[in-house]
Amino acid sequence: MRHVRAGRVQVDFDSSVNTVRALGRFLRGKDHRGMSVGPGSARLAALASAPPHSVRRRIFTGMGAAQAIPLDRARQIRGEDLAQWVVDQYGPGPHPAVVIGSASGGAVHLAAALRAPFLPQTTLVGLRDATSHPDDPAGAMQALAPTARLIARNNPELAVYHMHDPAQDRPMIEAMAYIRLKRLTLGRVYERFLAERLAPGASVIVLDCARRWGSTEVGERAYFQFGCLGGLPEEEYFDSGDRVARYLAEQDSPWRRWEPPTPDARRPEAEWGFHPALLPDLEQVTERYGYCLRRLAVSEPQDLSRFTADLYRWWYYRRGLPATRLVVESYVQWDPHWILRLGAVPFWMRFNMEPDYEELARYLDEGEPYDKINLNLFSQGLWSPGVVPVERWQELIEKYAREEGEIVGVDIRAYPLDVGSSLRYQPAYAALPSRQPMPAPLAMRDIDRFLDETDRAYPLTWR
Repeated sequence: MRHVRAGRVQVDFDSSVNTVRALGRFLRGKDHRGMSVGPGSARLAALASAPPHSVRRRIFTGMGAAQAIPLDRARQIRGEDLAQWVVDQYGPGPHPAVVIGSASGGAVHLAAALRAPFLPQTTLVGLRDATSHPDDPAGAMQALAPTARLIARNNPELAVYHMHDPAQDRPMIEAMAYIRLKRLTLGRVYERFLAERLAPGASVIVLDCARRWGSTEVGERAYFQFGCLGGLPEEEYFDSGDRVARYLAEQDSPWRRWEPPTPDARRPEAEWGFHPALLPDLEQVTERYGYCLRRLAVSEPQDLSRFTADLYRWWYYRRGLPATRLVVESYVQWDPHWILRLGAVPFWMRFNMEPDYEELARYLDEGEPYDKINLNLFSQGLWSPGVVPVERWQELIEKYAREEGEIVGVDIRAYPLDVGSSLRYQPAYAALPSRQPMPAPLAMRDIDRFLDETDRAYPLTWR
């Protein structure tokens, strides 16, 4: 059977796809402009964000529809084709290390420091679905369950998650269904990459995010997940209160509460969670080829952010750099090339929500101060519950920056419906002052030394 082209199936705004694209380009000496699929242009970004609010809202939905493939093509999806797309983004090596597992902005910058490719366990496929109402999760589950089962049946190495979030993903799921594919075995493509493209004695770092979420089984290795990490706690998706009622009223929804299926188990979270079924294959392959298997375990995807920021700062001090500029990135608007060229410390936020605000505030309050703080905000296309206004972000960074706190790459009048944000963030980073030579990569012993020397405890396990 003819398979659908993997590059067409991948969703451009997915966290794993952007991790792979950013690192693939970084390892070739390039930046991550336009999420590696578009230009970096403040002028085009301004044009994209100029239309009225209602038009911009429809643009986000249109972008979702453009990213989705027809339901009848789902039978052509093959996990090994998606894996081949991943490894095709990287050169022949030999690479000194590889990171495999859960995506995050912290993982991007850790892998960049090590000059390591990243092999994601999870990727996102968009399927065209304009009939399921965002606020009818049971209906959406029933409509897509046959397709989820079909994909799982055709790909025995994958777990298939239909993820449905009418809060922060609402504009997109008005036209598409999020299907996240989580690899349970290495498969021939990933195994060949490990066998042929790593240096002798290379390190294989498993990034294990233990985040779980309640989900409902709809078939063998096929699940429905209602909600995801964002501005609402998990329990509020399943026990709608006044905040959800107000939000649904603002969206002109005929519903005032959600009635999702009752989860039958807590499983690895669809986007961020690591499925431990992959570990036995990794243990066998690393032993077979004489690699060093290291495991970096976290409870939440953002738990890596503080660790990576402090590691970079320690690294800069060892290079004789001042490490006085913090660049705060959100969701997939990251750029490892410009972080290192600027000599900036990266701090990644999962999104633009209240929990992310609190994480950043704790980091700034507890750590050594920065002279300059630059913050970029991802726009998801609506004022979903928990979105933090630009004014509060500005107040936060001004409070903690000793010299300058500035929001960069954001049209503050259009946020969080800033259609041009993906075109604007990279030119904003590139316009920041000072340039540093690209450093030699960190070695694994440097991470061990950093953890030995620091007196700070991190919410992770490194072994």
